Amino acid sequence: MALSFNDGDSLFNFVVQDGNGVKGLVDSGLAKPPIDLSLLDGPNHDQVVVAIVKAAETLGFFQVVNHGVPVELLESVKNAAHRFFAQRPEKKAIYLRGLSPSPFVKYGTSFVPEKEKALEWKDYLSMMYTNDVDALEYWPNQCK
Repeated sequence: MALSFNDGDSLFNFVVQDGNGVKGLVDSGLAKPPIDLSLLDGPNHDQVVVAIVKAAETLGFFQVVNHGVPVELLESVKNAAHRFFAQRPEKKAIYLRGLSPSPFVKYGTSFVPEKEKALEWKDYLSMMYTNDVDALEYWPNQCK
C-alpha cells in the first residue's frame, strides 16, 4: 500500500528524521497523479492551482504534464547539464557560489553530512535568464 503524506511534517519525518531519504520515498510507492497544466486555461483553473499549492506545501515537488515545452528543448537542457557536470572539478569550480564571475550563474552543492541523518544531496547549477545577450555572455559555454 502506498504511503500518503498530508502535510510537510509527515514527509519531512519520513525522509529526514526517519532516515528513509528520497529513495525511500520512491520505494514507498507514493502515488500522486501528475498535474495537467493544459487545464489552467479552462474551468478547472482553480483546481489546478490548488493541486500545485498542495503538492508544493506537502511534498515539496510535483510532476506536470501537458506544459507545452517541446521534448527537444527538454532534451537539450538535459544534455547541457550533462556537459557541464561532466567537466573536471576545477572547470566547474569557476562558477562556485560566492566566487562566480557571473551574476547569473551559481554552482554549488547541498551536501552537509554533519546535519543529515540520511545523506541526501545535490550538486546544482543555477543559471538565471534575463535575455539572450546576457545568457550568451555569462553562461558557461557547455550550457549555451
